[in-house]
Amino acid sequence: MNYSNQIKSLLHDDVPPECDVYHKFCQTVNVCMRKSGFSRAQLADRMNYAATDNSDVDQVKLNKWFAPSQPQQMPIHLLPALCWALQTIEPASTLLAPLLFLPVDKRAQMLQKHAELEMEIEAKRQSQQSILSQLTVSDPQDSQFQVSDFLTE
Repeated sequence: MNYSNQIKSLLHDDVPPECDVYHKFCQTVNVCMRKSGFSRAQLADRMNYAATDNSDVDQVKLNKWFAPSQPQQMPIHLLPALCWALQTIEPASTLLAPLLFLPVDKRAQMLQKHAELEMEIEAKRQSQQSILSQLTVSDPQDSQFQVSDFLTE
C-alpha cells in the first residue's frame, strides 16, 4: 500500500467502515441524558424550543427513540436540537466515529486562535520594548565601535 492510499479519507475508501452505530448512539444519548441534570420532560421542552419544525417532542417520544428495542428512531434533523438540549456534541461524535471524524466547535477554535494571536502580540511587544530599552540605555558616546574600527590603512 503506498503512502497516498494510507492517508486517503475513509469517505473515499472503496471498503465502507462499520457504520452500525445505532445501539452505541442510543447508549451515548442515554448517558448524556443522565449526566445533563435535566429531566426527560425538560429535555423534550428544550428540544422543542430549539427545533424549528414544530416537532412536538415529548418524554414518551424520547423514551421510544432511545430504547434500541423500539422501532421508532429520532429524526436525524433533530440532532442539533438534541445536542443543544443535552449541552454536548457527544451524540454527533458517536455518529461520526466510524468515519474517524469529529464535530468541530468553531467558536472554541476561534477563541483559541484569538488567544494565540494575543500571545504573539504580547511577545512582539516585549521584544520591541527590549530593543527600545537597549537603544535608550546606550550612550552614543559610549559606543562599542569606533570609527577607526572600520577604517583600513
